Amino acid sequence: MDNILQQFNGKIYSLMQDYLCDEIFERGLSGFTEDLMKELAEFGCKVTQYLIDTAEEIIFELDDRKEEFESLCKSSRTVISIFGEIIFKRRYYEEKETKEKVYLLDKTMGIKPNKRLLQNVLERLISKAVDTSYEDAGNSAAYGVKISKQEVKNEIESLDLNKDFYPKVNEKKKVENIYVIADEDHVHLQKGGIEEPRIVVVYDEIKKDGKRVILENKRHFGGIYKRRIDDLWEEVADYIEKAYDTDYLKNVYLLGDGATWIKTGLEWLIKSKFVLDEYHLKKAVNGIVGMEIKTKKKGIVGNKKKLRNALKNLDFELFEEISCEIINNETEQPKKRRKTQLMKYILNNIDGIKNLYSKENALHGCSAEGHVSHIFSARMSSRPMGWNSTNVNNMSKLRLLKADNISIKEILEKQENVVDITEYKEIKEKAKHKMKNVHFAPVSLPIMEFGKGGQRKFFKDLLNKVVI
Repeated sequence: MDNILQQFNGKIYSLMQDYLCDEIFERGLSGFTEDLMKELAEFGCKVTQYLIDTAEEIIFELDDRKEEFESLCKSSRTVISIFGEIIFKRRYYEEKETKEKVYLLDKTMGIKPNKRLLQNVLERLISKAVDTSYEDAGNSAAYGVKISKQEVKNEIESLDLNKDFYPKVNEKKKVENIYVIADEDHVHLQKGGIEEPRIVVVYDEIKKDGKRVILENKRHFGGIYKRRIDDLWEEVADYIEKAYDTDYLKNVYLLGDGATWIKTGLEWLIKSKFVLDEYHLKKAVNGIVGMEIKTKKKGIVGNKKKLRNALKNLDFELFEEISCEIINNETEQPKKRRKTQLMKYILNNIDGIKNLYSKENALHGCSAEGHVSHIFSARMSSRPMGWNSTNVNNMSKLRLLKADNISIKEILEKQENVVDITEYKEIKEKAKHKMKNVHFAPVSLPIMEFGKGGQRKFFKDLLNKVVI
């Protein structure tokens, strides 16, 4: 350890001399900090390696270890720390009674088997990957180490995100209305086809910050469910039951585009009413009317207004009559079929439209498209990318957890709940006690002794160097 400190001191001392005399004119402050970072990372690796070696020898010399575990052999292991790559040797032991074989150093220091990334590196890696490409995440998780895109992908894929990462609800809220927004994204797969991750947002009120509307007490749900859509709605229903006083509750407004999977939520959510998203309603009306060509613009605008007024007045017979007239005047069969489908889409969502316009005072609009864009599309579908189904699901869930302020550290801590057997715990405690009593001789570090004398010596050395 003394040698490590002396070497580090010498490098930093030399680095400062070089900076003050040369680099300030050549590489500037940026070059100095880059070199300093390199030296600090190297120092971190050496100190960590030294402490690992010290801990290994302490474990080997423990009386408890000698009684319970037999040393078999030594083998090398490489791990990636935030400072960079660390290579060390540790002993392989056999428990004398059970014949179980184990690396005691790995057990006592929390180094996971078959994992070359330390936990904090993995945390940085996944945190970065949630927001940017696998390549960028792999290049920035550990100093001086490039982790491959494939390894980043594998780490995301291996996560179990079906656990409960949320704190227990201690007191149920009393609110009259709950709002549930539902939608999906369309993500392209590497081998062709698409995957549709679902998103469900539950909230109970809004707060306005200027023009910005903030949903209060939000909770996000979602991922890929395919033929298990009931599982998604069961999660939502279970949350509402645990978080809210359902006896006091009057309405659960379910807002969306009317897709079958969304309406399935009505079967699960207590006191629920479906509300058709007005964005999709207006889009369908525009599709029925057609493009606003200059020569027909006046008539088209008139038809739009008539259709929208009919819907707002809940006069669905008038809406159908006007729509059929528009469709009958269409000469191109593909367009006629498309407009017919849009008319049927609206008429199939009559209850949702009734709730949209009759409950206006209780509603805040539907921000489904915004949630999909911000949480899913921004990472998975806004740019050309190819995914596999598992990682679409896991990335969706990671971004939803992030939206709920659940940290990657919390997620990783719940991945493995390993309970150490008594023998490991005892050795760990004994090794910890011994480690605390290891004596490191104090080392003189001139770079850290910048009193008046040290300062004079430092600048005298610089002056001599400049004169030479």
